Amino acid sequence: MNPAAAPARSASHSRSLLGRVLRGRTTTGYLFLAPSLVLTIVIMLYPLGFSLVASFQHYELARPDERTFIGLANYIWAVQVPTFPHSILLTVIFTVAAVTLEFLLGLGFALLLNREFTGQGIVRVILMLPLFLTPSVVGLMFLRLYYPGDGLIIQLLSLIGVDRNYPLLGSPSTALPAVIFVDVWRTTPFMFVVLLAGMQAISPEVVEAAQIDGATGWQILRHVTLPLLTPLILIALTIRGMDAFREFDTFLLLTGGGPGEATEVISILDYLLAFHSYDIGRASAVAWIIVLLVLVFSIFFVKRLRDLQVEA
Repeated sequence: MNPAAAPARSASHSRSLLGRVLRGRTTTGYLFLAPSLVLTIVIMLYPLGFSLVASFQHYELARPDERTFIGLANYIWAVQVPTFPHSILLTVIFTVAAVTLEFLLGLGFALLLNREFTGQGIVRVILMLPLFLTPSVVGLMFLRLYYPGDGLIIQLLSLIGVDRNYPLLGSPSTALPAVIFVDVWRTTPFMFVVLLAGMQAISPEVVEAAQIDGATGWQILRHVTLPLLTPLILIALTIRGMDAFREFDTFLLLTGGGPGEATEVISILDYLLAFHSYDIGRASAVAWIIVLLVLVFSIFFVKRLRDLQVEA
């Protein structure tokens, strides 16, 4: 027996034993996680699979046992019915208007608060308060604020000549802007927090170098701050765009899609098909069209983000 080989065999044995122990711990950890993991997968995948199958069927909720396969008929109906393109247009208008305003306001607040001043923490907390409220609470709150006659917002508008009894949510010309205002109030803090975090991550030396070169505040914002924030801006716009495109709670509580079809965005159309017309097949088809549209939207922004990373 070679005495010099003993330490090597001992070290190899120790590594083997340690590997078995670690694998055992890993296996045990996966076993503990397995029940919740399987439950999560089932909860997520089963509704998706059910709706996908239902989208190819004639399936009415009033007759759940009379389900027949009809192929792409539900999808063809969805793209041909006049209500569908109208709902898509309203959804796009709402998404673009709301996300644009949220980005501009969030950027403005971030620029104002990206400096030290007395009461800075209090101001930041106040600006972030809407993030702590659920959409349903916000919807009910603004339903009261918009109330004709004694609603706070309509009273403020009366100071500039608006009739105090004017129904902001009941008029086709103002219903959608009123809902957009609610969404902007509720989710601008998200943009503010993301952009402020990005600004505070920028090295002060970069800004100081630009100032030494004689750059103005606007030039620093345009040529230094915004280019460095571009990846973060794209991520924030992607998240908010996907959320806004499928916004449902606020519309349901404030207008229910009305007056008429003035605020019948795609999510409300899907809801009406499923729970007013009880047509689960067509509702499932519309739901999957929403999924595909959001997927295309997110792929576009993710590709743009990767292009920026390659350029950097």
